[in-house]
Amino acid sequence: MTETDSVAVLTTKAKQMLGDTGSRLDVELLLGHCLGLTRTALLARSDQRLSPTQLTLFKAMLEQRRAGVPLAYLLNRQAFWTSEFKVTADTLIPRADTELLIATILERCTQPDCTLIDLGTGSGAIAVSIAKERPHWTVIGTDQCSRALNVAQDNGRNLSNLFWVQANWLDGFADARFDIIVANPPYIAPDDAHLPALRYEPRQALVAADGGLEDLKTIISQAKGRLTETGHLLLEHGYNQQSAVIDAMTALGWHSEGLRDLSGNPRAVIGQLGT
Repeated sequence: MTETDSVAVLTTKAKQMLGDTGSRLDVELLLGHCLGLTRTALLARSDQRLSPTQLTLFKAMLEQRRAGVPLAYLLNRQAFWTSEFKVTADTLIPRADTELLIATILERCTQPDCTLIDLGTGSGAIAVSIAKERPHWTVIGTDQCSRALNVAQDNGRNLSNLFWVQANWLDGFADARFDIIVANPPYIAPDDAHLPALRYEPRQALVAADGGLEDLKTIISQAKGRLTETGHLLLEHGYNQQSAVIDAMTALGWHSEGLRDLSGNPRAVIGQLGT
């Protein structure tokens, strides 16, 4: 590639360079990022040429993409639910599967006033999405990583019903009671074959001991004394963990129900106590 390459030429060359690592969409989004253009505007300017500075940035980002760095980290953003979220290497990339949690909360919890806590909030995708959908609710997002909380705070800016607390799961909330406790905790086993593909995402937000169940079990135990009488606990889990999560909840007196995502995969469990 040379400094005189146009958007159209760069798009073709970059796609060839990426091969199976990326798509034409990836290339166009990276080019748009370097030029400060939306994808639509970029497509209308196929003859535009990059400046030397823009070309250097594009080539560097392309090399990272070819090395497997997720597009969301290169662009520092990811679409989720109805918003676009800032993401960094300190946060997981929000995934469409997790939108099942949002849809379930909005469908099952219809009271006008509700207090919800999102444990291990990361980028804040769950907490921010719910706070926007339910402006009269009180929403709290927690994370033990201060850098992740800083990202979440950026994503939740200007939402007056949203609050952030640095905490490990429900530690420090002994006297609090919530209508909804929701979490997408680490649930991948340390020896899981999928981990190499996730090497750029924060390991502490992905991996849990006990075959990936340790943090899920901790939350299930802690949540027993933190819910209102009719409150709900909602947990995302791995594709092969639903039975183990339901068993762990049943052993502690929970009445639970397994949920499936849009692809039909077991993805989450919702539970209540004393019902």
